[in-house]
Formats: sequence, structure tokens, C-alpha cells
Amino acid sequence: MPPRLSALRWLLPLLGAWLLPGCDSGTQGSRPNVLVVVIDTARADRFGCYGHRGGLTPAIDKLAKEGVLFEQASAHAPWTLPSTASLLTSLHPPEHGAGGFLDLSPLEAGGAPKVGFRGLPDAQQTLAETLGAAGWRTGAVVNVDFLDKTFGLTQGVEDLDAQWYDSNNEVRSAKETTDLALKWITKRQQDPFFLLVHYFDVHAVYSPPAEFRARHAAPVDQHDSNFVFGTRAHMLMLRGGKLQLEAPTIERAFKLYEAELAYVDQQVGRLLDGLQAHGVADNTLVVLTADHGEEFLDHGGFEHGHTLYQELLHVPLVLRFPGHLSQGTRFSQSVGLVDVAPTICDLLQVPTPDSFGGHSLARALAGGPLIERPVLSHGNFWGEPLVAWRSGPWKLILTPTGNGDADAGPSERVELYNLENDPQERTNLAGSSADVVARLRADLDSVRSFHAAAASGKSIELDAAAQQRLKDLGYMGDDSDAPHEEDPK
Repeated sequence: MPPRLSALRWLLPLLGAWLLPGCDSGTQGSRPNVLVVVIDTARADRFGCYGHRGGLTPAIDKLAKEGVLFEQASAHAPWTLPSTASLLTSLHPPEHGAGGFLDLSPLEAGGAPKVGFRGLPDAQQTLAETLGAAGWRTGAVVNVDFLDKTFGLTQGVEDLDAQWYDSNNEVRSAKETTDLALKWITKRQQDPFFLLVHYFDVHAVYSPPAEFRARHAAPVDQHDSNFVFGTRAHMLMLRGGKLQLEAPTIERAFKLYEAELAYVDQQVGRLLDGLQAHGVADNTLVVLTADHGEEFLDHGGFEHGHTLYQELLHVPLVLRFPGHLSQGTRFSQSVGLVDVAPTICDLLQVPTPDSFGGHSLARALAGGPLIERPVLSHGNFWGEPLVAWRSGPWKLILTPTGNGDADAGPSERVELYNLENDPQERTNLAGSSADVVARLRADLDSVRSFHAAAASGKSIELDAAAQQRLKDLGYMGDDSDAPHEEDPK
């Protein structure tokens, strides 16, 4: 893996007191805690702090007012394993290697789906390993098999409470998850801690508690829990072409999804109140995000893992650090989940591993500029990986469509959207903006080649032009580099 440079690494000895006033790094008890909350399957546009008016997320909206919100944060994959791996390793899916897909082709012959998932290699360094080595106690409460020890994402976690289930009808509730997280904090509050809390309730199937069902579900479902949609069996039928989606069914599912989000919000609020009750809220950096979103016929489909449109990639990202981050600050520039781990390291004054490929946002959080860089997303739970490249207002999506011509190579569908003018990605401009497509593809190809060489362990030799292109894109060099020329709009 080639060396990566973090923006503030060389400045930390000089800036430490400014970034963290009153924090004595030599006293273990005064070092900040870190609470990372990941809400599985939470699309950003359902949160009040992101513009939704349904009153679903008052606790998280309050958190955003007390901290910093990134309006355009993107996941790097549309499903849990590769996306969360990117969050915890600061690497893109082609770099960290965790992912794969579920092969449904055996179903056509009456067989069972073929599982083709890959875990995180032991050699990849996680945020938990980094903080653990620096003296933080590390814990995690997680609720899906992809975050258990088998797949390696929680390597470096001392106290791992992981549950996963044969059926997504039976999952640990948000209340139980919060109870366990608070219990762990109670035991560890005398030491600086890193705690990852993962809520799974918003994931299908949607079965909110009665209080939230009555408040947010469709009228027909407010007092009746017999409607069940989104089971694993449903998803296999849907991806196998044996289940047709009907708008009324998806609309009912969407309202139950919102009810689940409201329930999780309540429990996130209880978790944050618990920090206050234990006297550690003022010395805890809170990071709240999601691994991906959920589709409800936005582009004709349902659930997640199958596209790279905004309903699956646009996720919340909120940070609160009392006394260290300005309250109510919002950033409109694009950022990615790979930027979270180096930001945490910089805010805690912990040396950022050379392997981390994201860019620290600490300079912007301290009042400096935030240089917007392209964001790469990659993956597909149900087949060959899709690729998205967001650069300025533009978003390019490449979807494999088959083997193509033997001479021309594999074929693909090309989509181009201007997210400033078309945030819901309705008008494909690829045919009328060939010059933009060509420029974005050239940038994307450079980065993909860089990732492929790095992942293979090969020595990377780049000519001057290739080095400059990657530097301009933010994939080599650091935040002291001048921003590249803005994209045409």
C-alpha cells in the first residue's frame, strides 16, 4: 500500500492545544472518548436536519444543532460489508477488499444462491486497532453478521457484543442495543473509550414498536402488525424476477420504515442522554452516520445493494464535540465515509496510519477551508460491481450490462447526472454531455488503476502526468495542495 499523507499530521504537535483546548494528552482520564453510531439503512432525506418535515428524528436533529453536519456525505458502497469497511479503514472497496456478492444464477436450475463474500484482510488496519494501540479501550455493540469477527471489520475491538440472525424478522431491538452500550460505558467510563454502536432496526423487515407504528405508519397498519414485507425470501424472489413490486405495498413499507427510524432516533437520544448522565458527554466526540440508504421505488426498485443512486449513497454525517467544534455548522461540499477515521484521529491527536486513504476534515472543522474532492462508490450485493464517481455537481454511474462484443470488451450502461439541478437523478445527460463523461471517465480510470495496483501489492510506478492527475483528484498528496480546477456546470 503506498504511503498516504494526512492533512494535519505534520502540524499536530503545533495545533494540538488549539484543536483540543483544555485537553491534557498526558493524562489518560482527560483524553476524549469516541462514540460512533451507525444506523443501518438510514437514507439522509428522512432526517429533519436534512430537510424532512415528518418529525421523525428530533434527537438527531438536536445533535446536529449542537455540532457539525455534512450535507453531502456519501457511502462508498450500497450495502453493509464494503461500506462499513470503508468507514472503519478509510479505504475504498477496491482497496480494502471486503465485499463480493450473492450469486442468484443457481436459482434458475432449482439450486440455492451461491455466497461469494470476502472479509477484511487482517493486514488492513482499522480505526479500532489504531485507537486501541494508542491507549483507548475499544468496544462495539453490533447487530449483523457482517460486523462479527468472521468478516474482520471489528478487528481491534476488545469487547465485541455481536448478534446476528438467520431471519431478519428477529433482530435485537434498538432499546436492547442502547442498554448494552450504556452498560459498557458505565464499566469503562474511567478510561478513554472508543465505542461503535450499530442499530439494525431500520433495515427490512420493518416492525416498529406499537407507539411508533401508531404515530407514523399508514392508517391501515397503525394498529395492526400483520403486514410483513421485505423478508429475505421476498428479496430473493425480487432479485430473481419472481416478485413484482406494487406501489401501494411499497408505500406502506416506506411508512413503517419511517416509524422504525423514529424509534431508533428515540434510542439514540437515550444513548446521548446516558453520556450526560455518566458525566462524559462534554469529553466525548460523537459521530453519527449510516452505512447506506434504502430505495422505495425511487428508481423502480426496492431495498438496497442493487444501485448507486442517491437514495442508497446519500447518508447522514453529524459530529458533536462540545467545546471543540462550532455548534450548528453545516458544510455543503461532498465528503465520503473514508474521511471519518482520519478526522477522528486528528481530533484526538492520534497519528493517522499511512494506510488510511481518506482526507481529514479537521482543518475545516477548525475553521479552515474544505477542499471538495471526487467521491468513488463501488459495489453490488446482487451481481457484478457498479461504479459511481461524484465530482463537483456531476455524478457518473457505470453499470455492466453483459459480455459485450468480443473485440470491444464488456458493455456497460453510462449515466450522468447534474446533482445540483437534478438531485433525484431523473435526467440522464450522458448522451448530450459526452465531453463531461469523457473527462470524468479519464479521472475515474486513473483512480481505479491506482487502487487495483495498490490492492495487488505491486510496486506502483506513475509517470508525471498520472501523478499530477491523481494529486489533483486528492488521491495523492495532502490538504495543503491547491484545489483543482472546478468542474464545469
